[in-house]
Order: sequence, then C-alpha cells, then structure tokens
Amino acid sequence: MAETWLDAARDALIADLFGAAIISVLIVALFVSGELMRRVLDVRAEYTRKTSHVGAGLVVMSFPWLIDSTVTVAILALAFFGILLMGAASGMLESVHGVERKTSGAYYYPFAVLGTFWLSQGEPLLYCTPIAVMALADTGAAVVGQRHGTMSYRVMDGTRTLEGSLTFFSLAFAIVLSALAIAGRPGWPDMLLVTLVVSVLCTIVEGISVRGSDNLFIPYAAFMVLERALRMGLEDLSSWIEGMLLALALVVLTMARGKLTPAGALSVFLGATVAWAVGGWTWAVPLVTLYLIFLYSMPRYPRSRLDMREVVPTTVGSMI
Repeated sequence: MAETWLDAARDALIADLFGAAIISVLIVALFVSGELMRRVLDVRAEYTRKTSHVGAGLVVMSFPWLIDSTVTVAILALAFFGILLMGAASGMLESVHGVERKTSGAYYYPFAVLGTFWLSQGEPLLYCTPIAVMALADTGAAVVGQRHGTMSYRVMDGTRTLEGSLTFFSLAFAIVLSALAIAGRPGWPDMLLVTLVVSVLCTIVEGISVRGSDNLFIPYAAFMVLERALRMGLEDLSSWIEGMLLALALVVLTMARGKLTPAGALSVFLGATVAWAVGGWTWAVPLVTLYLIFLYSMPRYPRSRLDMREVVPTTVGSMI
C-alpha cells in the first residue's frame, strides 16, 4: 500500500514537474523579496507580510493551469509549511513572522490552498475565486482597518473595525462578481444573488475569525456557497437568503436578553444561517433550541455581555 501511494505521488510529481518548479521559484522569490524589503529597506513587517499574502495568492491561483494532481499540491503545501516553520525557528523570515500580534495565519495558508484545490478538484472558478477573496479582500480589509478604522469591536483577543469589514465586503463582492461574469455562470440575476450571499458570509467569517484562522475559513465559506449554488441553482440560493433573514430575526430578538457583543451577534447569525441553508429545519431547530435554552437559563440581567466564548460552544455543539 505504501509503495503504491509513493508510486502515485512520484508519478504525479513527475507529470507536474514543470509547473511545480515554476511555482516553487516564484514563491521562493517572493520570500526573498520580502526579506530584502524588511532587512534592507526597513519596511515594517506588517506590510511585508501583507505583500507576501497577496503575492502568494496570485501565484497559487495559477495551479489549475500548471498543476493537475492534488498530490503535487499537497507536496508543495507541506514543503512551504516546512519553510515557514524553519523560518520561524531560525529567525530568517522576519518579513512573515516579525509582526507583534499573535497569529498563525501564515501556517494555515498552505493548507487553505491545498483544501480548496482538493475540494474544487482544480476547477478554476471554484478554486481561484475563494483564494482571491482570501488573498485580496482580507488584505484590503486589514490595510483600511489599520489606517482608517475608527469604529472598532473586540473579537476575543483581537480587534476588527467597521471600515475594514465594509472594505472586505466591497472587495469580495467585486472579486466574486467579476469571476462569475468571466465564467458566465450562473445567469443573471442569479449571479448577483450568489455574489451577495458569498460576500456577506465571507465578511462575517472574516469578522469573527481570530489569530489568522480566516485564512482557513474564508476560502471554505466561499467554496461552500459557490459550489452549492452552481450545482443546485436558485433553490439553494433561496435557502441561504431564508437562513440569513431568520438568523437576523434571531439576533434582533435575543440581542437585549443576552447583551450580545458584536462578535457574539455575528456568531449567532453565522451559525443560524449555515444551519438553515445546509440542513433546513433538522439542523436549525436543534441549534436555535439549545441557544434559547442557554440564553433563558441565565439571570435576567447578566453581569457581562455574551461574546464568542459563550455563543460559539452552543452553536457549534448543536450543529454537530
């Protein structure tokens, strides 16, 4: 069995050798450029990290045209994950690891690419669109939030800004709509509805992700909506919109009782939306029931506001 797997991996890598070599050279050049910017030009690590984030996204979006096998993508992902680990241990990748905030986003990046490629089977629309949202919209939100953000809210040990979230939504909307228009799928106005649902869902995921986990969750959220909408059509889109409306009503009705923080409210909204869209009543009823039991078993006036720490275990548990 091991020999068979190794043979398959070897054959896949040989077949994709030219594409894998091009991608490897480009990624290494990106790392070297980032280090030169950081050490020679004294560019802040936050900016060199964002440059690498965007640059890597643009490079890996070439996978559908340069790589055929998921095995090759897995080998590349593991290789670059190893480089990131060694860079952190040796201090050689300050352009990526030199930021002051706690984040593991760089380590998640290769596996986000691998997971998206595997789920999409390398289909350009389903692969490139989620990766572009992660690489471009996320970076744009961070830049605007840090430079111009004034209306902030806490997400566990991190901070988000309304300006950053609006920037993320706008960029995600433009990316998804452009990708669907180029692909010519689906027809109008379904295209606009798909774009709206993907953008809203990814914006919320980005808004409540902590310590770089958005690098994993944003591509998956975008892929999930795109794949289901393109496969099932308007019927699936209606379930997402219904879920959002029901989730919004749930948040509004329980906001005062639970003193929900912005992050807590977004968590409830996301959980209820996904539950309804994916599983209908059979998923939504257990989630809402356990959430309400939890909410109304508390004192009438809780001393502290309900944040993600309290809400997420309830919603995740009921969805499981």
